[in-house]
Amino acid sequence: MAEFDPFAKPEEESPRLGGDPTESRTTPGAKARPPLTKRILQGGRVLRRYAVLVALSLVFFAGWRLGRGTATSSHAQPGSAEGGAEPRVERAVSWWTCSMHPQIRQPNPGKCPICFMDLIPASEEESSLGPRQLRMTPEAAALADVETAPVRRLFPVREVHLWGRIDFDETRWTTISARFPGRLDRLFVDYTGVPVRKGDHLVEIYSPELNVAQQELLRAMASLDSSAPGSSAYSIATSLLKSSEEKLRLWGILPKQIAEIKARRASTDHMTIYAPQGGIVITKHAKEGDYVQTGSPIYTIADMSELWVFFDAFEADLPWVRYGQPVTFETEAYPGEKFTGQVAFIQPTLDEKTRTIRLRVNVKNPGGRLKPGMLARGVIESRLAAGDQVFEPGLLGKWVCPMHPDVTAEGPNRCARCGMDLVPLTELGYPTAKAEEELTPPLVIPASAPLITGMRSLVYVRVAGHDGPIFESRQVVLGARVREGYVVLKGLNEGEDVVIRGNFKIDSAAQLAGLSSMMHDGDEPIMRPGHHHAQSADAAAATPSGVSDVVHPDLAATFRPVWQAYLAIQRDLAGDDATAARTGFQSLRRMLLERDTAAPKDASSQPWRDLARKMIAACDAAAKAEDIEGLRSEFGRLSQAAAELIVTIGHDLPRPIVRVHCPMAFSNRGADWLQEEGDVANPYFGTRMLRCGVPEETYASRRSSP
Repeated sequence: MAEFDPFAKPEEESPRLGGDPTESRTTPGAKARPPLTKRILQGGRVLRRYAVLVALSLVFFAGWRLGRGTATSSHAQPGSAEGGAEPRVERAVSWWTCSMHPQIRQPNPGKCPICFMDLIPASEEESSLGPRQLRMTPEAAALADVETAPVRRLFPVREVHLWGRIDFDETRWTTISARFPGRLDRLFVDYTGVPVRKGDHLVEIYSPELNVAQQELLRAMASLDSSAPGSSAYSIATSLLKSSEEKLRLWGILPKQIAEIKARRASTDHMTIYAPQGGIVITKHAKEGDYVQTGSPIYTIADMSELWVFFDAFEADLPWVRYGQPVTFETEAYPGEKFTGQVAFIQPTLDEKTRTIRLRVNVKNPGGRLKPGMLARGVIESRLAAGDQVFEPGLLGKWVCPMHPDVTAEGPNRCARCGMDLVPLTELGYPTAKAEEELTPPLVIPASAPLITGMRSLVYVRVAGHDGPIFESRQVVLGARVREGYVVLKGLNEGEDVVIRGNFKIDSAAQLAGLSSMMHDGDEPIMRPGHHHAQSADAAAATPSGVSDVVHPDLAATFRPVWQAYLAIQRDLAGDDATAARTGFQSLRRMLLERDTAAPKDASSQPWRDLARKMIAACDAAAKAEDIEGLRSEFGRLSQAAAELIVTIGHDLPRPIVRVHCPMAFSNRGADWLQEEGDVANPYFGTRMLRCGVPEETYASRRSSP
């Protein structure tokens, strides 16, 4: 039997009249097949073809009807429906964003202003949040180890750290001098450092003048004895006796010695001088056998029961220092032991070399444990109220002696030690309040809450009233750094919860989402590629590259060597070359002095001359720096003035100059510097963090011709 081929073309056949309908005509050489079976197979193939066509038509028709129905419902007006069904209304898109730059948010569709891609609708969850808010799931917040703390009002403590040296109390020095001429026949204290007590014998002196004075006393006594009481001679003798005794007393002769002279009725040409006070002999001015005149010093004795400690306070700490504040300090000799004193004097002038103010602290020294010359580390704990008011709880409402801070009273009075009038504390920089209840405590947040970039400070606040954690970035104005954290001047309210742990992770998530963060302020315009600072077209046309155009065109060319010397220092510090940087500071100082000297002394040159002098002062301080870290510190001061100077006068160097900011410099306080356009070269960290820095502004050259 031949194999059945379902795809073979059917042969045409016609049955014979009167013949068997089951028979068919076959071609010669082929085997016979029943005609009925062949027709059945052919009919099955046709039916299958029709079934496939019908199924495809039904699928197409169903898809067409479904698409038409969806389009009709999406374009239907509110309130209209087919067949009485409720229409479906699409939610209006409130915000549009860019898939490549999610920080772009616009209320209408359009193009991204950065990459010009079509904007896409923001998700409903994102649209309900503000541009500074970030939503996190509870699981994500737990993984980020997020911890919050409330903003509190309290009286924080600002610690002012001091370094100083112990010295003698100058008011307790006594000079033992010759009150009459004579010869020093014997010195009982013959070397310095000997402790003496009041009344100890010091010197035996031979003096003819003293012998004459004793004889005057004896003659007055004899005249008094020979005169009758009540007579004029008796009165004169009495007066002469008193004057003779007073003369000897003024010469340092003790009453006991005068009584001995009167008792023995005889004079002597040798007399012993006794110590008028106890202390340590710190200076021996004479030696045995020396002849001395009236007023010649013999010894200097210092009473060490009270001492002075001279501390140096940095210029930035002066707002927190007040007269009469208690000071706690330690010494190397007694580690862990605390000594206390009071601020008794604040030097009225600043040391321009060290940028410090000297404080004098009075301290008791029972037992003489503290020694002059010892080094001390001290701290002042200043209590702060709102408005940066410094107060001392134990002195509120009192009056104090301006010479002796330990002498106080509740009202006007006189000092029991010096007789000066007491003054109210308000004259010494304290508030007028008489109790803590009258003062307002400031807002304080923990030190880990703010993210400080150098130019601004950012905190993350947990938004209340939501089920899940939502955090909002808030730009704040910080006040003093205190023991409890930071004083907040603006940007927060009492009771708000700020993030104190995990804020860097939240900020990273905000940066990835294009929200306001440490690196980008949501209120700032978006930076365009190739620009370091956004500015208006009018401002750019009026003042190219941010440089003031109110300047003589030749001034930029005059300062070309100055900028070259500055940039050389920047490169040397970035390369950790302290020797070359130190030489560069000297060269820069010389160039600045030459231009300052040659400049006309008029109002037009005063602004840049003031800045040049600040740069000269930084160069002078750099000459005394001991290491490269000291040079970098002074380069920071130099760069502050240089950044202002380049805005004032510009430059004409071939390449643009860029102002770069490093937020981590100087213990995260941040600092700027100037450098040529190109790769960041950090002069504050050198090769350790060479590329740490963010370009802030570019200053184009003022060169008129190439």
